[in-house]
Amino acid sequence: MHEFGVTEAIIKRLLQQLQREKVSKVVSVRFKRSSAFSEEVLRQTFSILSDGTPMAGAELIVDVAVVHVACACGLDSQVNSENLVGHMFICPNCGATKEVAEAHDLELIEVIAEAEDRPDGTQA
Repeated sequence: MHEFGVTEAIIKRLLQQLQREKVSKVVSVRFKRSSAFSEEVLRQTFSILSDGTPMAGAELIVDVAVVHVACACGLDSQVNSENLVGHMFICPNCGATKEVAEAHDLELIEVIAEAEDRPDGTQA
């Protein structure tokens, strides 16, 4: 599943950065996904990969960027994971296909975190 790989790569890079910056707890993480990107996969992957990390228990906020496609048959439709095969939209009316480049877009927007205290009382 493509969405799992995309989500996994973003979360693993984020975990590496959190470790470098000595973050002790993440309060919330905000993603922006295309309407075709499976939110269920995003939430499952986040839950699995955040377990036992500073992101465990963080609020996951997901904004949606709606992707529309217009077909030659006249259908104007929101693209979602049910009418995609890879990056190809399949029109439910006529069966025509159209490439949708932004179909699997996922973007990390914001991370709100708390840093570990240093021995001198300041935060990292």
